[in-house]
Amino acid sequence: MGRTNLPDPRETFEAHVLPHLDALYRVAVRLAGQAADAEDLVQETCLRAFAAIGQLRDVGSSRAWLFKILRTTYLRRWGEDPYRRNVTSVADLDSALADIREVLYDSYENDPAYARLVGADIRAAIAAMPLPYREVLVLVDVARFSYREVGRILDVPLGTVMSRLYRARRILRMSLRDYARAGRGTQP
Repeated sequence: MGRTNLPDPRETFEAHVLPHLDALYRVAVRLAGQAADAEDLVQETCLRAFAAIGQLRDVGSSRAWLFKILRTTYLRRWGEDPYRRNVTSVADLDSALADIREVLYDSYENDPAYARLVGADIRAAIAAMPLPYREVLVLVDVARFSYREVGRILDVPLGTVMSRLYRARRILRMSLRDYARAGRGTQP
């Protein structure tokens, strides 16, 4: 019998999964909240990815495929209803976030000083966010996925991604308002 031209699963895994371990870990820490849980989450994600490596048809989308596995693995830890913790109604969030002085564009994302300021208070504020908002914020602002990629990872429409990201940034801004004022002195 002749040899098939199927790629070696180990080589595929090494080439298309291992380069993303650092990014997986960063996102896992933001989702799980603790380093030990994040390490377990990444390890389980890698095991699942290796087991399913034959299903990876488009190696160009391996990063999004891998983060979808991470998310699914994370959600399984919370049981049947992963959103039961920290969820408030959208109506409550909308009324709380209806400050018309807020701007739609978050210019801080491109500020190099922002990277230096991310400390324990900010990580705690992100960890306290309701999961639907936290996961979008982490995937866009930490893992640097495009809105379309996040939509594919989360299985939600593009508009939902944008709406959740908008709300997530408002929640984060509100929870860090005192922290920001203290760090910036008298600036508004």
